[in-house]
Amino acid sequence: TKKFPWPVKDGEVIGIINLTIGFSGLGHEVTVLSLNTKKHHFQPENLPEKVKKMAKFVAVDIDTALNPFKAFFNLFGSKSYNIERFYSEEFETKIAEVLSGEKFDLVLLEGIYLMRYIDVIRKNTKTKVLLRPQNVEFVIWERLYATERNFLKKMYLGLLAKRIKRFELEHMNKADIMIPVSETDMNIFLTNGCVLPHTSIPTGYVFDNLPEISDAEENSVAFIGGMDWMPNREGVEWFISKVWNKVLTGLPDAKFYLAGRNFPDEIRNLKVKGLVVVGEVEDAKSFIFSKSISIVPLFAGSGMRVKIVEAMALGRAIVSTSVGAESLAYTDGSDILIADEADSFANCIVKVLRDNTLRRKLGKNAQNLVSTRYDNRKISAAIIDFCKPFLN
Repeated sequence: TKKFPWPVKDGEVIGIINLTIGFSGLGHEVTVLSLNTKKHHFQPENLPEKVKKMAKFVAVDIDTALNPFKAFFNLFGSKSYNIERFYSEEFETKIAEVLSGEKFDLVLLEGIYLMRYIDVIRKNTKTKVLLRPQNVEFVIWERLYATERNFLKKMYLGLLAKRIKRFELEHMNKADIMIPVSETDMNIFLTNGCVLPHTSIPTGYVFDNLPEISDAEENSVAFIGGMDWMPNREGVEWFISKVWNKVLTGLPDAKFYLAGRNFPDEIRNLKVKGLVVVGEVEDAKSFIFSKSISIVPLFAGSGMRVKIVEAMALGRAIVSTSVGAESLAYTDGSDILIADEADSFANCIVKVLRDNTLRRKLGKNAQNLVSTRYDNRKISAAIIDFCKPFLN
């Protein structure tokens, strides 16, 4: 994995740790080998004891911070700077050490970035490799390119999109099996030449008992997501500039709560009525559960928005763009509301905040969807069952 799977504060980590929980719960022995970035650094020895029992966790430190000097000179090369930021000779050595020291039935790579290490994997094991993309990376960058208005930034995004697309398409068939988290993504890979045995299986959600739907803070709207992911930042900026005043016209006392990592000063310092920048929260579930509705105003990205599934499991009403919810098995108007224009997005929020019956219906239907389609144990078992026929 390109990120250490703890603490559980974002969708990528949720996906990694839920697979670990699922595979371990099915009786498999699991080793999790992770890049340990400075931005999301965690010492494995500080994991909770119950988590340590699920798997053997191995981490290699790496600095993936954007380096203006390296980024500039990368312009004159041919490699994807996005991918190269996650390359580490030490991690490559650790992969060789782990694979040569133990026999594995399956090697699972969490995303296309890990395909940078496919050669060292092949040199040290004959075990089949499963590529599990959380997104189609080049689609994210192409969507950002399409919506960017600044000429120079647009040209740079176009270059990033072109290079990561080339890497993604050149490397995807070097794995043995492909299981993206959405059918939409799988179809994109197939259209672009994927010939691997494949299926799509979503990220699972771990739950014992879904909470009773309860009233939350009145007229409260929540967003949670890291601002270091460009689609999140652009979506939030669109919502604040284009949508929020329209919500306030209908509900002058409404509050918009922003939570997540790495909020820039431009957002923190905004003087906008009803805007509350919470920043990073210790307990994402408690934050989501305390607000009336959750929003997902995304216009770029691919894969599966795990935070939507989490909000659904907590019985929250959700308003999302079609891109934000594109990988989910939703029914618009039943378990989520979809809107792509500023007026309709604002109208959906006002409608849900004013109608407690509708809000509860959306939350209950969302919980039913999660329990039937996204049970983590069933999803983990489905991944193993699909792979078994192809293993040595």
